[in-house]
Amino acid sequence: MSETRVSLYDRLPEIYRIRDEEQQPPGQLKQYLALVEVVYGAIHDNIEALYHDLFIETCEDWVIPYIGDLLGTSHLKGDAWTLRADVADTIALRRRKGTLGAIEQLTYDLTRWGVHCVELLENLVWNHHLNHQRPDRGGNPPYAKATRHTVIRGGTIVLRDAAMLSLLNSPFDPFAHVVDLKPPAGGNIRYNLPNLAIFLWRLVAYRIDVSQPVSRGIQPIDLTKFPDAAPFVVRFDVHPLGQPVRLFNINRHNPNLRPPVVSLIDETPSPIPTPRLTSQSNAGVPDKYVTVETYNPIDLAANAIDIGETGLQLHIPGPTFSITGWTFRGANLCAWEAGLNRALHDREIAIDPVIGRIAIGVKDDAEATALVNQLLLTYTYGAVGPVGAHPISRSPAPTVWQSRPGEAPQDVIPRTVDFHQDSNGLQAALQDIGSLTAPLMIEIKDSMTHTLDISTIQLNRSLIIRAASDQRPVIKLVKPLRFRPQKVKGVDANEQDNLNALMSLLTVRLEGLYLTRGDSWVASDALIEQAAVNQLEILDCTLDPGGNKELDGTAQGKRKDIFTSLKLDQSYGFSDDIEKAAFNQVPEIILHRTIAGPILIDTNYKLHLTESIIDAGKGIGDDSSNSFAVTSTTDPGNTWGAPTQVHSITVFGRMRVESISGQGGIWVHPLEVLNNQKGCLKFSYFSGQGDRLPQNHACVSGTEAKLRFVSEIFGQPAYGQIHESTDSQIREQGPNDDAMGAFGFLLESHKWRNLQIRYREFMPVGIRPLLIPVT
Repeated sequence: MSETRVSLYDRLPEIYRIRDEEQQPPGQLKQYLALVEVVYGAIHDNIEALYHDLFIETCEDWVIPYIGDLLGTSHLKGDAWTLRADVADTIALRRRKGTLGAIEQLTYDLTRWGVHCVELLENLVWNHHLNHQRPDRGGNPPYAKATRHTVIRGGTIVLRDAAMLSLLNSPFDPFAHVVDLKPPAGGNIRYNLPNLAIFLWRLVAYRIDVSQPVSRGIQPIDLTKFPDAAPFVVRFDVHPLGQPVRLFNINRHNPNLRPPVVSLIDETPSPIPTPRLTSQSNAGVPDKYVTVETYNPIDLAANAIDIGETGLQLHIPGPTFSITGWTFRGANLCAWEAGLNRALHDREIAIDPVIGRIAIGVKDDAEATALVNQLLLTYTYGAVGPVGAHPISRSPAPTVWQSRPGEAPQDVIPRTVDFHQDSNGLQAALQDIGSLTAPLMIEIKDSMTHTLDISTIQLNRSLIIRAASDQRPVIKLVKPLRFRPQKVKGVDANEQDNLNALMSLLTVRLEGLYLTRGDSWVASDALIEQAAVNQLEILDCTLDPGGNKELDGTAQGKRKDIFTSLKLDQSYGFSDDIEKAAFNQVPEIILHRTIAGPILIDTNYKLHLTESIIDAGKGIGDDSSNSFAVTSTTDPGNTWGAPTQVHSITVFGRMRVESISGQGGIWVHPLEVLNNQKGCLKFSYFSGQGDRLPQNHACVSGTEAKLRFVSEIFGQPAYGQIHESTDSQIREQGPNDDAMGAFGFLLESHKWRNLQIRYREFMPVGIRPLLIPVT
């Protein structure tokens, strides 16, 4: 651990320091020792680094294989965390070799996925001897503990309990199966003596701590038809924008327990099963997935709200409700109450985890109104990885920002926004931005929905708007975002030079934000329509592309319209020709780990796309002739978009650009490049239908390799995830010998290969592992 270092001069006896101050000039010894201090500090840092390199937990990444050699561990490839965990647990895994706990621990170390192992021989049916029947599975014979809900090994399947029946063919299947003699196949369970099923949850469960659901009104109930029902039902969409969201449970498996504990049912990062939410069901365990907590609506500080360990948590106003007496029901709420088999009782909550809806029965209108105005939710959803806006851990907020060349970095003006303290905080934080003389950094410390109504943000210095660590704020725009300098044209040459120098430093950074359209949005408008700055950086954001599925009604299952995310034209957004002529920058538009809709951008910009998804609403096999993901603003079908640099992107829709270079892209539809003599694309996939390509190396065409996604629809958990049936060239021959596309940085192909290597070392003799992805 690093400690405060005492300088050599301060280590001297005080008499020497006193005499040194008495010299003419004073401080000669201090200055001399300051020269030695630099060398001494370097030696000290080197010794400290050597000490840290003795331990696998603190060593540098390059030291990991050397420590592995001391343990006789074969070398793997992958991210540093995986390699470090593999070496750190080598001895523990060798001691427990052949046990389910060791296999689960090994799998988690190599993937960080949720995992559960099942010895499939235990799920085979028993042929009972008539004189020694054991339907109780080892209890007091015979039939001592068996009821009509009991799963009897070798007996007929239980049909009376939907919650128990939902476990059929799942990782926690309690039913008996006949022997399956077919050869192993990817993703299929083969119940046989030598087979060990290893179920994997690859999606990441992200939890939104405190957000406000969308109220869908209060429904009075006709008590003459339903005398036992609650008089009022309050309806909510869980997602703060009313979009469908698949609710997940959080992962409560602790990989650090020693000895390892096998993953338990209802504690994996998986979609919440609807039947197990019902309180009256014999196998229903709603307390494992949902809880009800009260809070004080007068004190809206986020830290005053109790966050539990379940995937879904309802925070209800304390003065009106208590936390006791609530019951739950898993239900299909596509048609709200019409989809319920029986009406809701008072204090009963119906939950549809498939589309993210809640209906709550209450006794009077006052309680219903309190829920509409004050209900808050903590919910969990799944995604492939950190592409788009998610509540992830972030680096500390910057305290200094770039300045003119040759000058010291300038201190930023920090401002925090917390919806729980001021619902208009973001709007207020931007009001005086044109008069600031230092960069402004706004950090949003909540996951609520902020409404922003500013026509144009005129900048005098750079602007950073970012989400705090583990938060995902939603910004609902009333008007398109427009960024421009406060002043472009100077009155004389000196002022113009100063303005040019200032414009060369103007940067707008948006980090971790979910940007969406307001209720009265004009369909033809884009989320961002002016970027007259040196750089516009959009990092870890979601520029809501639309295209999610309808929730209910006659259009259920149909995709909504796609909306443009960026529209940047040749005028840089200036209506004044003098300002347009004075603006001398070539704005760089940078998207990093971002989900966006179509990008319309003219050639006087530069576009950088890294580990991002650009979605024009078209999937594999769809006609994309009029659906452009990236092209120009002026004439999308006939002109060309800005020069583009790419690295590991996935593009749904046509892309037309002036020039392009990079690697790791997946273009589901045609890629057309005007200057195909410039630039080069490597390790990428092209549709093979109407492409106009630059030089390319180690690339794959759709005519020779099959591409398939688990989901192509924005808002679904596996959105953009490459399916296992996709050609191995796409999955394994991208950059770094891994997958092409936006999620290549997850190194999933490395994980699969590492698992196969380690299983050969740690699997018991005669046991055959079957890797079965659940998500």
